[in-house]
Formats: sequence, C-alpha cells, structure tokens
Amino acid sequence: VLVNLLSLSYGCVYSWPSASYIYLREESSHFETGALTKEQLGWVTSAAFPGSLVGALFFGWLADKIGRKRCLLLTALPLLLHWLIIPFARHPLHLAVARFLGGTAGGCCFTVIPIYITELAQDRLRSTLGMMFSINLGIGILLINILGYFLHYNTVAWIMVAIPLLFLACFAINPESPQYLAQHNREKAERSLRYYRGISSTSVANQDFQQELSRLCKSEGDKTGNPQLCWHDFSEYFELEVSLIYALTNQCSVATRKARKAYLIGLGLVLTNQLNGCLALQNYVTFIFKEAGSNLPPMLSTIIVSAIQLTGTLCSTHFLEHAGRKTLLLVSISGICLGECALASYYLLTSWGYDTDTYSWLPIATFSLIQFAATIGILSVIFPVIAELTPPKIRSTVVRVHMMTMFLLASVITKIFPHLSEYLGIPATLFTFAAFSSIFTVFVAFFVPETKGKTIEAIQDSL
Repeated sequence: VLVNLLSLSYGCVYSWPSASYIYLREESSHFETGALTKEQLGWVTSAAFPGSLVGALFFGWLADKIGRKRCLLLTALPLLLHWLIIPFARHPLHLAVARFLGGTAGGCCFTVIPIYITELAQDRLRSTLGMMFSINLGIGILLINILGYFLHYNTVAWIMVAIPLLFLACFAINPESPQYLAQHNREKAERSLRYYRGISSTSVANQDFQQELSRLCKSEGDKTGNPQLCWHDFSEYFELEVSLIYALTNQCSVATRKARKAYLIGLGLVLTNQLNGCLALQNYVTFIFKEAGSNLPPMLSTIIVSAIQLTGTLCSTHFLEHAGRKTLLLVSISGICLGECALASYYLLTSWGYDTDTYSWLPIATFSLIQFAATIGILSVIFPVIAELTPPKIRSTVVRVHMMTMFLLASVITKIFPHLSEYLGIPATLFTFAAFSSIFTVFVAFFVPETKGKTIEAIQDSL
C-alpha cells in the first residue's frame, strides 16, 4: 500500500490535463499567453510521456545499482517538483516542464513498482498485490478529477504536494527487497524476508521460510558471480532487435526460443495496451464529451468515467485469481472494440445530420464501457503478467525496455490524437482503434499463456 502512494500521485499527474482542461482553455486563466490553444494543450498533455520514457530508462537502471527502495524514494522528488511548478507556471512551456518531470516519476512507477512487488510478494498474494498499483492509479485519476471540479486550479496543486511527502515519511522505514539484498548479503536478505513474511528476528523460521530463503539466495547467487548482464542474457530477449550477429553465430536453443517468445508476448501486450486508443481517449475525455454534445457537464462526465474506471480495476482484482489473466484480457479487449464501434457510430450518425438527441446518453455510456473494459484487463493485468513472464535474472532490464516502448507509443499517440480527430474525424479515428482492438483480441486468444496460480518457475517452464 505504501509504495503505491507513488502510483496514486502519478494517477493524479496523468489525469491532470483532463481535470484542468476547462481552466486552461479559459481566457481568464493566469497565463501570459492567455487561453491555451489545442496545439499548446497537446504539447503540455503529451510532455509527460517523453518524461516517462526517460524515467523508465533512468530509474530502471538506478534500481539495479542502488536498490529498489532508494530508487523509489528518489522518485518522490520529480513528483514534488511537478506539483510545485504548476501554481507558479505562467507559460505553456512551464507546464510542459512540470509534466515532463511528473512523467519521469511515472516511468519509475511502471518499471520499478511491479518488480519490487513481484520480488517481495508470496505466490498466493502476488497478483492481488500487483493489482494494488492499478487500483491506486485509478484512485489518483478519480481524486484529481473530483478536486478539479470543486476546487481552484492552484489549490489542487498544493493539495497534491502532500502525497509524495506522505510517501517519503512512511516508506522510508521499509527494508529493501529481499531478492535485491540476496545479491549482496544473505543476512540482510533474511532480515528483509522475515519482515515481509511477518516473522520476528527472534523466532524460529518454519521450513517454508527456509526453503524460500534458500531458493532466493541460490537464484541470486548465480547472478552475483557476474553482476552485469552479459550479452548472452541480453540477446535472449533482444536478439531480434539488438544482437542479430550474435544470434547468427549461436545455436537456437530451447532456452533462447522461450526467451524470445516471452519477450514478444510482452511486446504484444504493450502494443495492445497502447494501440486500442484507451489511453489517448482518457487524456482528452473532457474534449470528447464536449464534442459529443452530452447533456452532462464535461467535467462531471469525466468524474463519472473515472469512478467507473476505478470500479473496473477493483472488479479485475476480485476476478483475477478466479477468472485468470487471459480471460480478463480477452473480455477487456473485446469490450473496448465493441464500445469504440458504438461510440464511433454515434459520432458518424451525428455528423451525417441524424437527430441523435434521444441518444444523448450514448457517449457517456459507451465511453464508460470502453474505460471499464480497459481497466478490468488491458490497463491493469498486463503489468503483473509481463513481470511474471520475465526471468528474475533480467526482469528489470526487460520490464524497462517494455515500459520505454509503451511510453514512446503513448507520447506519439497522445500528441497525434487531436490531429487525427481533426483530419480524419472522430468516427474514423475510433474505428481505427477498434480495428486494432479486434486484431489484438486474436493475439491474446492464441499467444498469451495463462499464469493464474503458477509459480514464477512454472510460468517460465510453460513457455
């Protein structure tokens, strides 16, 4: 829970443009340039994603060098700077800088938090604890939209400063990940594991604990002999993109085929996460409802959708172990496709001059369906799945590359979405996203393995 105060804060950062859209577009705003144009707002909104790309690279590397705990503590700094800059910003460039800094924290959240949780969680709790990341992200999105609706723009930013400060005060007392400590000091690893398993230092540990500690130190002991990732490890996951020459000189062993398969499945999940259009729609939700002519105020519609997103995440947490990851992913991407087709059809009929006043409820209903479907699967489940598929020895590197890919795609899609909507029209843009969703439904059905109830070792063996 404590570590996910970071994800809660980043959820607020992520949805801040939507919560502040109306104020930023008003002539009465305090900016020297006046109301932000759509072009300026597009740059401000998308600036977080290059920051996330840098953050995933830097903090992912840093987590291996100084440990998960210290890395996460440092992540609070860019979050603080993000919220402190906003009240004093007088130019769109200032906001873009703040968004970039907030984005770097997001890169750490998506890269390091899943690794940290995977390393300290027991197998039976791994999925539930992994979903806490998405739950807190959803709480942050809902919180910022509620505060943005009722409070002044500057007041919201000052309130948000409290979250990273609270994280620093509470998280600092927790020990480092036992798996990271096992690379350097068995005694410290044992103390950490006792802390996270609720076993006091004076009591005698049971057999299960001793077996877990031995297994942990053995797997990490293999790594301490060669602490830097060698080309063989690296090429197993990235030989298609990085080490083609090495691949040509190496026999294609079963281990290499499994590694390639795991990497490509992770890449496919990242593409599914981005190309279905849900994240782009989230960033422009106020704009979408305004264009749809909904009877509800755009900001109130945004709050309703945020609440539905959070409900979807909570539902996915409940059904994760019962229905399985793969089932949730299939239901999720299919629901997105259906909702986007329905919303695109509404926009299309409206543009053709049909009277759609009777169906003015349809935009918020279909948009809510899209976001609910997204949060029960593709926006939440893929992160624990990617961490589960990746061998512990190179998990941080692989997760870092996948998250960098995701943030790069998010940056491009978020920036071009307003232009696509303007030049192609919203109906054609939504139908394009729906087409990608249908393609990825097939991908999930045939290529993504079920990881429900399996240990990390069993998942690796099943590839």
